Amino acid sequence: MAESAPPTSTLHEPETHHRHPSAVPYVAVWIALLVFTAVTYLTGTKHLGEWALPLALSIAVIKSTLVALIFMHLSESGGTTRLVFVTSIFFLALLVFFTVSDVATRFRLATPAGAPFGTERSQPERLLEHEMPPEE
Repeated sequence: MAESAPPTSTLHEPETHHRHPSAVPYVAVWIALLVFTAVTYLTGTKHLGEWALPLALSIAVIKSTLVALIFMHLSESGGTTRLVFVTSIFFLALLVFFTVSDVATRFRLATPAGAPFGTERSQPERLLEHEMPPEE
């Protein structure tokens, strides 16, 4: 007697349940991004001194985290994708840390007088000592 194929009910078929997500998380994140954009603009018009950079970076990190988790579906991804994301964030943090520490530890004369940070005055009122013509 010839063997017949097993019934289709016993074959293993991969489950392909596609969950249709609700629009509520997307709308909530969109509203949060609008709020953080408004906060970024409002804090940018204020002169917060030393708090300007940490506040701007904090807002940027929060906004990018929301985008990565919700719109890029990182919250639903597997371990390898999360590891790649965390590794890239780590190297980005190293880049920002060393750039900020380099600028913060420069000599006062190494920072241009017209720079928006690192000098006591943003625009010189007169020539600096090294720009003065030699006296005869």
